[in-house]
Amino acid sequence: MNHYTDYDKALYYTYCCSWDQLLVLMVQTEDEVFSKRIEHFLHAYKYSKDLSEVDKQLQLLFQYIDHASQKAYVQQMEEVYT
Repeated sequence: MNHYTDYDKALYYTYCCSWDQLLVLMVQTEDEVFSKRIEHFLHAYKYSKDLSEVDKQLQLLFQYIDHASQKAYVQQMEEVYT
């Protein structure tokens, strides 16, 4: 399965503050690391009193999305050209 759209959805849901949709995506995605990153961010957003912790978890989520999206793109291109 191509997770690239899951990463796009996560960015959109985060931008729109659609936390319920982000939670659904966390449960539905097959990428376990991605799911954990979402979980950690949502937990920090809901329960942390320290905004720097929320920001840290959001940045870690974005970094993972960037890394995984690039990897998914490279894999797609390899499939096209092989």
